[in-house]
Amino acid sequence: MPNCPEYVVILLGSISIGAVPTPVNNNYTAAELARQLRDSKAKLLVSAAALDSNVTSCLECAEDPLLVVAHGTSRIPGAFNIFEILKDPKIPNADIVEVSNKDLAIMPYSSGTTGPPKGVELSHGALSVNILMFSHPSVFCGSFADDKIQNIYLSVLPLFHIYGILVVCMVGLHTGAKLVTLPAFEPSLYINTLKKHKFDMLHLVPPLLNFLVKSPDITRETLSSVKSMLVGAAPVSPTEAMAFKDKFSEDIFIQEGYGMTEVLITNMTPSANERIGTSGTLLPNVMAKIISTDTGEDLPPTHTGEVCLKSPGMMNGYFQNESATSSVIDKEGWIHSGDVGFFDEDGFLKIVDRTKELIKVKGLQVSPSEIEDIIRQHRRVLDVGVVGVSHERFGEAPKAFIISKEEVSEEEIHRFLEDKLAPHKRLTGGISFVDALPKTASGKLLRRDLKNMTL
Repeated sequence: MPNCPEYVVILLGSISIGAVPTPVNNNYTAAELARQLRDSKAKLLVSAAALDSNVTSCLECAEDPLLVVAHGTSRIPGAFNIFEILKDPKIPNADIVEVSNKDLAIMPYSSGTTGPPKGVELSHGALSVNILMFSHPSVFCGSFADDKIQNIYLSVLPLFHIYGILVVCMVGLHTGAKLVTLPAFEPSLYINTLKKHKFDMLHLVPPLLNFLVKSPDITRETLSSVKSMLVGAAPVSPTEAMAFKDKFSEDIFIQEGYGMTEVLITNMTPSANERIGTSGTLLPNVMAKIISTDTGEDLPPTHTGEVCLKSPGMMNGYFQNESATSSVIDKEGWIHSGDVGFFDEDGFLKIVDRTKELIKVKGLQVSPSEIEDIIRQHRRVLDVGVVGVSHERFGEAPKAFIISKEEVSEEEIHRFLEDKLAPHKRLTGGISFVDALPKTASGKLLRRDLKNMTL
């Protein structure tokens, strides 16, 4: 479903009775939805009634019967209406189930460093410790300690994304914030909501930050109540951050964070030490090291290499996928992030590159290999390579380099992908037809060389 108050009720209610919710992008096609339902072995699907057609197509190819609960009046035979359930006094509340910290609590999907999305097993302990770490006074910029002020958070970042789930929803509720949900980003609705509610903290991704800076309809007065903002999910341009301060107020504290679904949040700008252009310092109880991308040896401060992390809030592993788990978590328990960066002498992390293949579109993960597999299904495509290219509004966008068996147009490829990929996975970065793709002797695609072809 899109963001709404009932989403939070269902998410936290499921966790409290020992069930394991697996959030799904509500923009997914029926095929993408079916894949996650099969992979997660889901038993029940909660969906917006407006998405009935997608759900119906998905149910037709489901391996096992699925119980459907609709957010609204559904046309699907046998579907329950969530509003009728919540309002019916005859339906008893379920008993809260005792669970251990190690028990699975929630299973968002992530592509990790490569490959298609996989179920990330996050325990009750992992969620709890992250909420507590993030809420620590040395980190949290909110004013919840002052009982005369209540934080108000704008929940427009999708609740299927770990940023929306953990940082906005769970940390917000834990610290006493009021959540105002928006079903999606729509400029006029977003602006009107900013004007109506006096938000003291904003949760942003770089495209939203860019929108605030560029929109003439958002003035200094619109954000007069804002004291701080947190930007995450993708690197922030220092130029854009300073443009925000110039337009609105130099006193607005800009926090940046770093993490990944597999390890949740590991770094944050300390509440007393703004450092624009970095991802902040380690949260309590989190360990990190930088290793050489060539030798795997540990590197000292200021040296650039792959970021490796250990945290009491990290995942148990990928759901029923030992090979993918072992490719990310080494024998000593370190998660290899696939991000390249360094810690400065003050302990601030700076991300400069990545070894992982993922494309970040509006802060959302996109797996190039997933797109490639679908494009190869086109009868005129011989081979394809997909990489991320810079995009003014989205940060990055997928671009395909295609070797065709016979003549095929860009338009035909775009049409072919329409009902197979969610909008953020489509080839917004363009299509180029080529005679060859750069590969190793063993046939592995050299994405870095392919990316250089876009420069």
